[in-house]
Amino acid sequence: MRTTPGMALVGLAVASLFFCAAASADTSTKLYRWVDKDGHVHYGDQPAAPNAKPVNPKVPGSEDADDAADAAAKAAADKQAAECKSKNDQLGRYKSAAAINETDALGNTREYTAEQRDQLVVKTQKYVDDHCGGTAPAS
Repeated sequence: MRTTPGMALVGLAVASLFFCAAASADTSTKLYRWVDKDGHVHYGDQPAAPNAKPVNPKVPGSEDADDAADAAAKAAADKQAAECKSKNDQLGRYKSAAAINETDALGNTREYTAEQRDQLVVKTQKYVDDHCGGTAPAS
């Protein structure tokens, strides 16, 4: 296979990116922070001033993945629980309502027929069964 100079440069660039990513993932290198006499803050891998102090930088993506996954799972579970509570409340209102009226954004009101009300109950009950473990309120 014949390579062109452009392809070789692309390959070299990709390899360089991998090496840079591997080097930046290595957090064993110490990083120091110091302030010079003019008040400018400097960072380096060697303490270049007597007031240099080691720092622990936060590298993007270096957070504990398990903690992030747990937080995301908890947020999703909380959102689902709130949605299930809302749907359960809605189902209870649909089942106990003698009539269901809907008002649109223009203020127009329409009343659902008994058949449409029954369809809403069935649709909402299906959602509760499928997404909330079927924990519907008593009618």
